[in-house]
Amino acid sequence: MPHTQRENIKNRLKSLVLSDRIDGLETLLTVLKSDIKILLSNYMTLDGDSVKLVLDIAPDGKYHFCVNATTARLIDPGKMIAGEG
Repeated sequence: MPHTQRENIKNRLKSLVLSDRIDGLETLLTVLKSDIKILLSNYMTLDGDSVKLVLDIAPDGKYHFCVNATTARLIDPGKMIAGEG
């Protein structure tokens, strides 16, 4: 097999794998964000669609998830503990 053909196949495979990983991560982030919203709703009244989830990939290959949510009211099961009612 000629060198250029090998390189083309290698590049296409690399692109395919990268695309699959990105699609998989996007799906993971969507599902994870939904689950986090449900969890946080048990403890606070979220401001609209304020839950933000960011994924960073460190140089060592580890994943770092950062969650940000906004609320004006925290809730203890059965009573409000902080914020305006």
